[in-house]
Amino acid sequence: MIYQSLNVKWIALIALIGLAYFVVTTIAMHRLRPDYKPQSRYISEYAIGKYGPLAASSFVIYGLAILGLYLCLKTVLLVTAKSNTGLTLMAIWGVATVITGFFDVDLKDEPMSLHGTVHSIVSEIGVAASVLGFIFLSRNFAHHESTQSIAFVTLMIGIGASILKVLLFFGLLGDLALKYNRHVSGILFTLHKLTGLTERLLLGISVVGLMIFVKIVL
Repeated sequence: MIYQSLNVKWIALIALIGLAYFVVTTIAMHRLRPDYKPQSRYISEYAIGKYGPLAASSFVIYGLAILGLYLCLKTVLLVTAKSNTGLTLMAIWGVATVITGFFDVDLKDEPMSLHGTVHSIVSEIGVAASVLGFIFLSRNFAHHESTQSIAFVTLMIGIGASILKVLLFFGLLGDLALKYNRHVSGILFTLHKLTGLTERLLLGISVVGLMIFVKIVL
């Protein structure tokens, strides 16, 4: 039992390093690629062109970190129907994030390609799974004394992520319309210009949520 506990703590620490790698790499890419405007460019666009492998590796490491925390939570949390749902969604999120690291996204001004379509679909699945995962896990945390203190915070992260996910989806619709020379105006055009900012806020609060999970394990 002690050996298993030590393994879980080591996995959590490795996952923490993975999260740090993702955050540091993402910040570094903003300095390395000043030609991309952060408020409108997706983070995954950094995986195309110069320094692309570095950016792509950060998504793979980020996904593996999520899967590592999934294994940790699966070990330390009491098993209930609610936790199983939340953990399953978390696993889907991790796998989807790893996959996006191997399929380049299409640049905003380029038409959709096969690899770009795969990236976009898998990314949408992963983000949706992350949002729902936080909400389901918060419900599970509320039913156990040891995790009740973080249940509300996790729920707020899930709700905040849900709002940002909706905004990001409408921004994506604006992107798709412009890719195929469709007229875009009003709220869709505004959200299209802010997809990068929305995505960064979403990833930011998701990383905070994952850090909370690290705290649970450690």
